[in-house]
Amino acid sequence: MRILYIGGTGNLSRDCSLRALAEGHELWHLNRGTRPERAVEGARLLRADADDEDAVRAALGTLRFDAVVDFIAYNPAQVERDIRLFSGRTSQYVFISSASACRKPAVHHVITESTPLENPFWDYSRAKIACECVLENAWRETGFPVTVVRPSHTYGTGWIPTAWTSSDFTVAARMLAGREVPVHGDGQSLWTLTHARDFAAGLVGLLGNPAAVGESVLVTGDEVLSWEAIHRTLAAALGVEPRIVHVPSDFIAAVDPEMGQHFLGDKAWSAVFDCSKLKRLVPGFRTTVPFHAGLRESVDWFMADPARRTVNARVDAVIDLVLERWKRGMDAVLKE
Repeated sequence: MRILYIGGTGNLSRDCSLRALAEGHELWHLNRGTRPERAVEGARLLRADADDEDAVRAALGTLRFDAVVDFIAYNPAQVERDIRLFSGRTSQYVFISSASACRKPAVHHVITESTPLENPFWDYSRAKIACECVLENAWRETGFPVTVVRPSHTYGTGWIPTAWTSSDFTVAARMLAGREVPVHGDGQSLWTLTHARDFAAGLVGLLGNPAAVGESVLVTGDEVLSWEAIHRTLAAALGVEPRIVHVPSDFIAAVDPEMGQHFLGDKAWSAVFDCSKLKRLVPGFRTTVPFHAGLRESVDWFMADPARRTVNARVDAVIDLVLERWKRGMDAVLKE
């Protein structure tokens, strides 16, 4: 197949690129070409800013594709642009949405494609829902050949998934320094983590499948862990004993509303996924990278070069503020 990835060098799309090439597909990337260190050998580059519609149209020329996957569309205007650009140019358009779009507060901890889309807490999720609505209307009204893919918390080498951040070393640095790390709630809500290599197997398996057109599909792994276990697995990979403090999600949101969106709109709720549809469409799909092994790869990657161990100063400061106010409140209660 001839496949176009809009993006192609990110956390999800790089492993998806490697998978597509390994399966013998002709792969094209559409991006600005500003991350040569992340370029994938074998992928052909169409250099353009995806938000510049005229530049994209010029770069595309007369090319047609069996499948187009947009990894970087986050608002309705961007998918409306894609509809204009790729109508009649592809047999399948894949939008990477998010499982965080599924109803919050959760009514049931097992999520399927039929779980309603509603998230009053997180702007990101509401934007993804709006994108899905635009694409569903295009499918119904004009036959635009969309497949919606909903990943959950997906990570690759160079990412350390925690409740606070994933794309940097902030929480790991705190653990290595012996500093406390808040874990929301009692740490026992359930969470699904998927390695990007496993996500890639699911995504590429959907490409070119006519049964996937007009459908939404959850693409997540099978491994389910508590948030306590996730953070303790990280500490074990680092070779330290974690200093975990349990703090309610709504308290975190009260201290920092922006960070609170990530908890109340996503991580505070147990998230277990029924991927039966994916396994029907992509027979043999399964988790091949257990979390402890994938996390070990990521920790080794960070530890190999001190320059990679970046700390998000803002998140680190918010964590300190949350801990300081939580302890102040607890001390006041204990003194009563």
